[in-house]
Amino acid sequence: MPIPLTRARWLAPALLLAACAGERAETRLVADQRRVDPPRLWRVDSLDPAGKVAATLLVCADSTLSNGFGRAHAEVNGRPCITLKGGVDRAGLHAHRCQIDGRRYGVTVTRTGDAARDFTAAFAFAALDGSPARARQVRRFRNTGEPCPPGWGIGDQARRGAPRSANALAATWGPSPVERGVAAH
Repeated sequence: MPIPLTRARWLAPALLLAACAGERAETRLVADQRRVDPPRLWRVDSLDPAGKVAATLLVCADSTLSNGFGRAHAEVNGRPCITLKGGVDRAGLHAHRCQIDGRRYGVTVTRTGDAARDFTAAFAFAALDGSPARARQVRRFRNTGEPCPPGWGIGDQARRGAPRSANALAATWGPSPVERGVAAH
């Protein structure tokens, strides 16, 4: 049996080749996905209680991501509220109950407009124990019809007029290419 250093020297070229093959496969998969479901740039306006735009975010989204714009899974202080049951999911409405540390909450999202081009979603979150713990947000989602900027990947986002800064999927799927310092494919 070879000593560990010799084994590492022998395995290094094989591991390097496997890593390169994996990157090429990932690049091919991303290119194929872009041909089948080309990502588009979406403008997301956060509206204040008077209905005026409080903030704008641009998001690169394919159909899977944009279909999720009208749904919500809440967090409290960065901790996910765990969904208890499937809830209700029908045209214009997504609602479910969730729980954190034994405390139950209700999450409701109502959608109006054309889900493929321009719609508004009102997100409501409320404690179900009778306490006043609640939150509400209203956002308008508009498909700009434009392709995502060069170098942007699905989930990349930026405030209007600023360079991309994060990936909406990073918390779930790992750091974005921007966060890794690698150009998106």
